[in-house]
Amino acid sequence: MTAATGLGWGHRAAALSLLLLLAGGALYLLVDRVWIARYHYYQDALEQQQGRLQQLERMAASREPIQQLLTGIQQDRAVIAQYLPQSAPALAAADLQQRVKAVVEAAGGTLQSTQALPPAEEGNAVKVTVSAAMNGDVDSLRKILHDLEAQTPLLFVDNLQVSARESRPRLSGGRVANYTRVQLSVQFEVSGYLRKEGG
Repeated sequence: MTAATGLGWGHRAAALSLLLLLAGGALYLLVDRVWIARYHYYQDALEQQQGRLQQLERMAASREPIQQLLTGIQQDRAVIAQYLPQSAPALAAADLQQRVKAVVEAAGGTLQSTQALPPAEEGNAVKVTVSAAMNGDVDSLRKILHDLEAQTPLLFVDNLQVSARESRPRLSGGRVANYTRVQLSVQFEVSGYLRKEGG
C-alpha cells in the first residue's frame, strides 16, 4: 500500500511538473507572439516614417530651384503689370469703382451703385473687391463682362446675379411700342490683387 501511494505521488508530481511545463510553454508562446506582433508593428511604422523622410528630403532638395523660379516670376514685369498699381487697398478700391463705372457706361449700361468690400489677404497678395449693381440689356452685359475680364491688370468677376424683366418701350407721341425689350438688373463683384510689401 505504501509503494502504491508513493507511486501515485510520483505520477502526480510528474503530471504536475508536466502541466507546469506546458503552462509555462503556452505563456512563453503567448508573450512571444505579442512581442513579435509589436515588433512587426514598429517595423512597419519605422518603414513608413523612413519613406516619409525620403519624400521630405526630395522636396527639400527641389525647393531651391522652385524658389528661384518664383522669384523670377515675381520680378517679371509682365506679371507685375497684372497687379493693381496702387499702394493701398482703399486707393485700389476707389480706382476699381471708377473702372467699373467707365466700363458700364461705355457699354450702354446704367450703374446703380458700387461699394468697396473689405480687403482680404491671400498669400502674397491683397484681394480688393468692389460690388456693383447696374441695369442694361443682354448685349451691354456681355460687353461689360468681356471688357472687365480682358483688362490689365487682371480683374475677376464673381457672384454674378441677373434678373430679367420684359417691357414695352414708349415711343414718341406717348404710344407704346408693339415689341418688347428685355431689361436686366445685374449685381456682381469685381476683384483685383495688390502685391503685398516684400511679396
